[in-house]
Amino acid sequence: MQSSTPAGDTQRGAGLLQTTRRSLLGSIGAAAGLGLASGDGRAQISGGIPGTGDVYFVTRNETPAAERGRGNGTGRGSGTYLVVDGSTGSVSLATDDTADVAFQHAFDQLGESGGTVVASAHTFEFGGPATVGDDTLVTGQRGTRLVASQTGSRDDPAPTERQENPLPTGHDLLRVRGDNVAVTDIEFDGAGTQLDNQAVQADGCDGLLVANTRTVNGFQMGISFTRCTNVTVRDNEVVDPNWYGITSRSAPAGGESDLRRSSDVVIAGNRVSGMKFNNIAPYNVSHFVVSGNVVFDGGHSLIACSPAQRGAIVGNVCRDLHEFAPDPGGEAGIEIEYKETHLRDAIAGTPAARSADITIAGNQVAGCPVGILSRTVPADSDETEARREQRPHGFTVTGNAVSGAADAGIRVRSGERGVVATNTLRDIGTAIDVADGYTAGLQMGLNATGP
Repeated sequence: MQSSTPAGDTQRGAGLLQTTRRSLLGSIGAAAGLGLASGDGRAQISGGIPGTGDVYFVTRNETPAAERGRGNGTGRGSGTYLVVDGSTGSVSLATDDTADVAFQHAFDQLGESGGTVVASAHTFEFGGPATVGDDTLVTGQRGTRLVASQTGSRDDPAPTERQENPLPTGHDLLRVRGDNVAVTDIEFDGAGTQLDNQAVQADGCDGLLVANTRTVNGFQMGISFTRCTNVTVRDNEVVDPNWYGITSRSAPAGGESDLRRSSDVVIAGNRVSGMKFNNIAPYNVSHFVVSGNVVFDGGHSLIACSPAQRGAIVGNVCRDLHEFAPDPGGEAGIEIEYKETHLRDAIAGTPAARSADITIAGNQVAGCPVGILSRTVPADSDETEARREQRPHGFTVTGNAVSGAADAGIRVRSGERGVVATNTLRDIGTAIDVADGYTAGLQMGLNATGP
């Protein structure tokens, strides 16, 4: 039977939470700078991190269920997951429900000025998403692991040869729905779920940081943000999501949040690998930078902006792309694209529907069918006029090193007013491939080719 103990029902003997308290404060207190435990393991009053607002700890009670409550004979506060008030050391919630209940309680306890929720170095098994509000830092320890659960199954519209429909569906772990939020130092585990979920999904936020996290074992998208401004996604590892790694799309595809525009975005220093579509996909994004990432083992172009405006893709390492259901012109290490199926009705036919003013510079691209690609993909492949009317424009491709591209080092299937210069192209059959009928105003020169 599930049980929970709310705030106020926390009187207990010293023995009740001694094991949990020591585990919690041993793993959290020193790292967070809190003096919350005395020598005998008793919580002390008025611990806190100056300037952080409210502080709550979420931990897991490792005491066997049969032994819980022996300190006072009541069993109060003996749930599997505990939420501890950092200012008093008292248990705000103890629950045998899934971990999302504990995290949601902690988020809801934060006052108007926000605060910090610290997760201990345990595995937390979620039954659904927890929603983060304004002015919140969610942080973990080495060993903090949030695990998703399966909610059902459905067919993936594009399974790989290794996948057999139906695929397991899941749920988001953390949904960010507030401004000025940071999520750091947590491992997110999809537990094999492949559709309708993300590790972190932010929507409608101003001020988002996702840093030093690890995403493994599934999810449709790893880290996603939609309708957001002032976004930083840095120093994360994303391994083997089903569709996208770090993206401004949303799951489920076609939902209310999917393909909504974001701006002022930094995606830097991440390691992203093993998916069927794009490793990093800033779709419908303006004023952005994708920098210093290591991306490999993807099925579509490893880094793709489709569409995007006024951005820079600089200093990334892209390698070993294995094509999955390629679009016309193949797939590339880095791609600038107009793609009609990536547009909502509100921006179709507006300047925001075309990729413009993109700088691609100083990247290393190796082992991809195409090194760098500019193209237009209309919904109707026979509608070739779109390749002239909706082509990317104003782009700059300079100072990149491309090697081992089987099809082309740099391919411009459609584009106008672009500069392709001072790139180094080695071990490539066709160094630069330009579709003359769908390009205009290109400037090219000083590109070096060789074995």
